[in-house]
Amino acid sequence: MRRLVHVVLILALGLPAGTAVAQAPSEEEKASQSLYKKGKTKFDAGDWIAAEDLFTKSLAVFANPYARLYRAASLAHLARCDESRGELARFSPDQVAAKARDKARMMVDQVKAMCAPAPAPAKAVAPAVVEAPVAQVPTNVPPATAAVEPSAAVVVEPPPPVPERGKGRAGGGKGPLLVSPDGTGDFVRLEDAVAKAKPGALIRLAPGLHRLSKPLDITTAVRIVGDGKSAVIVGDGEGHVLRFVGKGPFELHDLSVEHQGGRWARVIVVEDGDVDFRGIRVSGGVRDAAARRGGEGLLLLGNAAGTITGSEFTGNALHGVKLAGRAHPLLDGNGARSNGKGGIVWFEDASGTARANTCTANGQYGMAVVDRAAPKLVANVCVDNLRGGLYLESGRLDGLEDNRCPMYHPK
Repeated sequence: MRRLVHVVLILALGLPAGTAVAQAPSEEEKASQSLYKKGKTKFDAGDWIAAEDLFTKSLAVFANPYARLYRAASLAHLARCDESRGELARFSPDQVAAKARDKARMMVDQVKAMCAPAPAPAKAVAPAVVEAPVAQVPTNVPPATAAVEPSAAVVVEPPPPVPERGKGRAGGGKGPLLVSPDGTGDFVRLEDAVAKAKPGALIRLAPGLHRLSKPLDITTAVRIVGDGKSAVIVGDGEGHVLRFVGKGPFELHDLSVEHQGGRWARVIVVEDGDVDFRGIRVSGGVRDAAARRGGEGLLLLGNAAGTITGSEFTGNALHGVKLAGRAHPLLDGNGARSNGKGGIVWFEDASGTARANTCTANGQYGMAVVDRAAPKLVANVCVDNLRGGLYLESGRLDGLEDNRCPMYHPK
């Protein structure tokens, strides 16, 4: 079955190498495209381990939709179906060139078929009951009183209730608000749920892509929860995907937030207040080099505080996490990899604690502390970063405990 699917993918579903764009591709797009082409060659040769690795590297540089689709296919061939479904949840045929969409849809169907759950065992079927002829019931007897022989009775289960589609109830005190793009929840769009949510409301995201029509600003203390990284908030606007301004707490749990496209943007911006981020994946920050703006996965400003734990910041053009102003959160057990410059960096008067984070394969440093920033760094690991593990602009060595981050010393 897998060999047949592979043949179909090669002969019938080959996709073009890239999408025509009005402007010249950036250096990141060129690098991503080169890795994608190498991965496609490995995929066509049946070397799905090497292909998956190359597609992963391509996506870490730039959110190439073709690489995402082929990574999902490679993972399916490797029987890593949970990861494959996660990639498909972040892919839409609308992201590729119009002439390739039908083939992309067909490929999505093939990948889903490869990772389809095994059919449930067939239930035993009771022998058919042949009904005896039923005597005529007098017309003056109500139907409810007509006698039916037990052996001839047929029990008909009532159909399950049909959920109301996008009913849009207000949040707060009446259970979570469900956002489902297919219309089976309380809201179809996350923007509408946030607009109706009362302080402290819980917003649950159904699996799949939750596309924003524009950058979303949040001022109310809400908790947005997914079911894992298969719930993906996607934006392609300029400036940011999500921005929180308020006292908080602002909570994001078990979901992904991704910026797509070429407009400059940070992915998540917190301008003040407390946050609680757990198990989130943040990617796709785009840098406007000429204007020196954008490119961060997570930007914390003002007096932002709280906890960020068990999360991943990857494939952002500048930094995975940047703390500035007087931000002072706890970062615990996060990963920052394949970002253009730094994994986790502190600027201005930022502080707080970073504990047991891992920063790998970033374009310059795993961690950097500059300006007057003074965080406490405990048991962090930095490996395979281009210039070094830890850059201390001020040269301060207090606040460092048990880190495995080679020091970078400018020449």
